[in-house]
Amino acid sequence: MIQIEGLSKRYHDNIVLEDVSLNINEGDVIGIIGPSGTGKSTLLRCIDQLEIPEKGTINLGEKTIDLSKKNKKDINEIRQNTGMVFQRFNLFEKKTALENVMEGLIVVKKLSKEEARKIALEELAKVGMTAWANHYPKHMSGGQQQRVAIARALAMKPRLLLLDEPTSALDPELVGEVLDVIKEIAGKGYTMLLVSHEMSFVRNVSNRVIFLDKGHIVEDGTPTDVFEHPKNQRTKDFFAKMNLMNQPDYII
Repeated sequence: MIQIEGLSKRYHDNIVLEDVSLNINEGDVIGIIGPSGTGKSTLLRCIDQLEIPEKGTINLGEKTIDLSKKNKKDINEIRQNTGMVFQRFNLFEKKTALENVMEGLIVVKKLSKEEARKIALEELAKVGMTAWANHYPKHMSGGQQQRVAIARALAMKPRLLLLDEPTSALDPELVGEVLDVIKEIAGKGYTMLLVSHEMSFVRNVSNRVIFLDKGHIVEDGTPTDVFEHPKNQRTKDFFAKMNLMNQPDYII
């Protein structure tokens, strides 16, 4: 089990996360939903130490790490146990797909180039990008770049995979190929936190859904519980508004 305890983050006077605690079981695929600006991405970024919270800890097995202390050794340990997939891919433009996947294996895991290359090729094959191994990001579509980014995260053999709106920067016609890859890896037992506005996808791929509002977890349950029988009024209002937005403006 991975435990997040008492995570709090603010930007000046704006409280983004307030005393958030979360128990994550091995194999959980947890969908994180809620209105924009409510702390969903910040939660993932604090876990991966891309943002430093005012307080909060993460328990990775036998070790508890204070997330509020920017300790290089602790950050390295966290990143050996987590993999992050960003909205905007964050690939190195001057490195090929293969080199992008190899980078973390060499720098963080301290593997030899030969070992890193072998693992990187295996992970690129899993996401259908073997033929693009020696291509640079500028020669790939957004969907292909995101698949490389997923391969890069998986190559680290993470205990926890963090996906921050992985399809939000893609053209609509490219969303499906990335969602298919995520669904496939979710079925292989990876432990995942998935932030997404793709509600139908979250509902189908997750075994658990969390609704965040104003920096607090206000709903936590199975997809059926949260989508069909929400207990919190804010969650009910959110889904009611989404259903209204999905209705046609007029009928012929």
